[in-house]
Amino acid sequence: MCGFCDIQNIGKEVDPPTPFDENDFNRMSNDVWIGAVTKSNMPEGSYLKTAKYLNDGIGAGVVEFDVVDELLIRDLTNNIYVFSGAKTYQQVRAMTDVLANPEFQSNFYKFKEAVKPIFETYNKDYLQAEYQTAKASSRMGAEWKRIEADADVLPLLKYQTVGDGRVRPTHAALDNIVRPYNDAFWKQYYPPNGWRCRCTVVQMAEDVEPLTDMSGFNPPDDVPPLFRMNVGQDGYVFKSKGKDKHPYFDIAKDDKENAKKNWNLPIIV
Repeated sequence: MCGFCDIQNIGKEVDPPTPFDENDFNRMSNDVWIGAVTKSNMPEGSYLKTAKYLNDGIGAGVVEFDVVDELLIRDLTNNIYVFSGAKTYQQVRAMTDVLANPEFQSNFYKFKEAVKPIFETYNKDYLQAEYQTAKASSRMGAEWKRIEADADVLPLLKYQTVGDGRVRPTHAALDNIVRPYNDAFWKQYYPPNGWRCRCTVVQMAEDVEPLTDMSGFNPPDDVPPLFRMNVGQDGYVFKSKGKDKHPYFDIAKDDKENAKKNWNLPIIV
């Protein structure tokens, strides 16, 4: 499980199999151990495999829409590549840090055993939850563009959970809130509102249901700060800047110049 992002609702939605296998692990662990892969010489193949998997999530999220805003998709795709670079960096950084122990510098098999959990966590548990977030975010981003297009006749939005036993209590507290589409509420609580969040919105005409009185509203305390945004307005899945950025973007000072260049890894948009 993800120690820094509290992945929830795991194992219920269908996660495509991770694209990483034992061969990938053998290659990366060997390359890190011999110094062929470092924080300044990142594994392009691993990076591209991550980016493709997550971009497939973007595609899966918008497949139901006849027309999708091309600029939005371009922005989300670019964000996925930058995110994949930061993710690859953090994985290499974690595996390289293991080599600080002299025991692992001199024994490759002990090193492999030590870094196997790192590889599996980044390339299975984290990656599959990130796929679901990319999928949900692209779907809700495309939905937002449709909401804006229809806002003249359908100016209200209603928050809606799936309504089953796996809905988080504070997401349930958001259920059925009705506010204008341009209300500040949707700048922070437009879905998804967490890892593997399945919430959505319903667009409505005026007078179908009364607006929710927000005077006594208690903001949810379990919506991670990096999810307090509106993907349709902000144009990204994973926040890369500011105090609420995704932890992958916590870059060591000495590596920040390389980060600005996406570690010389290609961005294909």
